[in-house]
Amino acid sequence: MDILTRADLDDLARQNDASAHVSLFLPTHRLGSEDRTDPVRWKNLLTSTESALADRGLRRGEVEELLAPARMLQEDALAWQHMSDGLAMFLRPGWHSSYRVPVSLPELATVGERFVTGPLMRVVTRDSHFLLLALSQRHVRLFEGNMQRLEELELRDVPGSLRAVVEAPQPRADSMARTLSSGGRGGGRAVFYGYGAADGNFKKEEMHEFLRQVANGLGEYLRGESLPMVLVGLAETVAAYRAVSTYPHVLEEEVRTNPDQLGPEKLHEAAWPVIEVALDGERLRAMDRFGALHGTGQASDETAQIAEAATQGRVDTLFVAAEPWCWEQVTDGGRVVQLGMDEAFAPCEQLDRAITDTLSHGGQVYAVQAAEVAGGGTAAASFRY
Repeated sequence: MDILTRADLDDLARQNDASAHVSLFLPTHRLGSEDRTDPVRWKNLLTSTESALADRGLRRGEVEELLAPARMLQEDALAWQHMSDGLAMFLRPGWHSSYRVPVSLPELATVGERFVTGPLMRVVTRDSHFLLLALSQRHVRLFEGNMQRLEELELRDVPGSLRAVVEAPQPRADSMARTLSSGGRGGGRAVFYGYGAADGNFKKEEMHEFLRQVANGLGEYLRGESLPMVLVGLAETVAAYRAVSTYPHVLEEEVRTNPDQLGPEKLHEAAWPVIEVALDGERLRAMDRFGALHGTGQASDETAQIAEAATQGRVDTLFVAAEPWCWEQVTDGGRVVQLGMDEAFAPCEQLDRAITDTLSHGGQVYAVQAAEVAGGGTAAASFRY
């Protein structure tokens, strides 16, 4: 099973042909919980979904084939021992995908000609990606991260350690440098030979040259990128890197520690509070912008108007009430919704489409407390024009 990203959500939104689409959501329990009812509730949800698909005219064999991946998961005892806080699965003929997510989800299934993704918005709208640069003399590592994890990126034309720049094959009376050819962008890099490299007591000038090469290499590697970057390293190293960095989106806040002994999980644990503060600042600025535009025709708190604007690609920023989420307010546990056939769920479907249309056109979506939505409704948006 995969961890959910915004790209996954975009893919789900595009799969909207006339075939049967099933969206399944279940709140789950992490390893160590005494609750063992998750597989049973999943089985009951599938049984109800089978009946809904039969009502749509699908033959028994078609229903069994469509839900086969969900039935396989039902019988996978090991998988249920490694759940997070919520489980989502999406199925259509010949295709399925599932996600364990670190937020609780409603117990819900939907059947229709499109997937429902609204219950996952708490993950995606808090899942803004960021970069983490772990800096030390011994090891340079670049990670791409989100609320859930870090993944190390393979660097090109970036020295991975000071020893890749400074070496001392034999003691000499002087120092020299030669240029190594590079197969990628950015040209060659200098490798310095001189006293001090053998015992690790590198000169300050050599350290600055090393960091300059790291900064230049990353500047080329990240050309055109706009993700925020948090730095992790000792204070002197981080300060020296800031002085030569060419990447324009380095955050002012940093994590001051030696990252060499920290794996991705510990690095994420240390860096996420810094990233979260930065993202909260972005959200507050977006809310101020909505307030300034409200009443000018370039912002609205009417869901129908927002949905129409989202279809046209006009929504720049969308705020949706997620505490509680729309689907949770009208759903009893285990409910199967036939999309387009139940008026009680029409507002949720409309909001769901507005969200996916906003994301597919490059807009930003924030899932916020209901009290934070202007006008007291379920959605508010500022428009591009």
